[in-house]
Amino acid sequence: MGRVLWLGLSAVIVLSLAAVALASESGVFSDLSGKYQGSPSAAPNVSGWRSAPEDPQTVYISITAPNARLKEAIESALDNVTRSRGLKPVYVNGPIADCDLKGRIVIVYLPMDFWSDGLLRREYGVSGVLYYSYPGDAKTFVELMLSRNVSEETSETIKKLALELSSSSVRRLKEERILSQSASVAYWWKLRAVVGKLRRGDPYKMIAQEIGAQLSEFLEGP
Repeated sequence: MGRVLWLGLSAVIVLSLAAVALASESGVFSDLSGKYQGSPSAAPNVSGWRSAPEDPQTVYISITAPNARLKEAIESALDNVTRSRGLKPVYVNGPIADCDLKGRIVIVYLPMDFWSDGLLRREYGVSGVLYYSYPGDAKTFVELMLSRNVSEETSETIKKLALELSSSSVRRLKEERILSQSASVAYWWKLRAVVGKLRRGDPYKMIAQEIGAQLSEFLEGP
């Protein structure tokens, strides 16, 4: 009898420790993530090539997010990242194509999200891409989105979108003889912020900071 009680007590202790660990967990995770970066080619020794964007200090930013709270958090994160480098962020609510080659382009496209509020922790997540173009190639993104025929996003469609954005942008800039042909795209499938009930944290801000950190890395390039 005493052994049974001891085993039962041990099981309760183990379960309690596991519950405390889950309730204390906090972090940002993803089921799938990656990035593609088109390397700028050397400047050609021929005439007829031009520089872009017109104003490299201006960053035109377009954000597609599932809700206003997340969008606001992402704006704040990107604002901090761009201004810390002496850049001027301009948020675009209208057609981003109007800003083509006028300034740097940043597009956050998050078409889907999910939410879970459990006994021990809460979780919020999104899926999508972050697109950065130093020369300001907005046209490639717009045309690619119009040509897509995707009824439901999956990890495969998100990854394919990122790859096509990077390769298509570099190809377009070469065809139009733009000297800088750099394009960087990060993608996430089920990028989620987990906050245990014993921890404080805003899942929206945590995801926004992760996206901001990736943009910061891209801005270190040309």
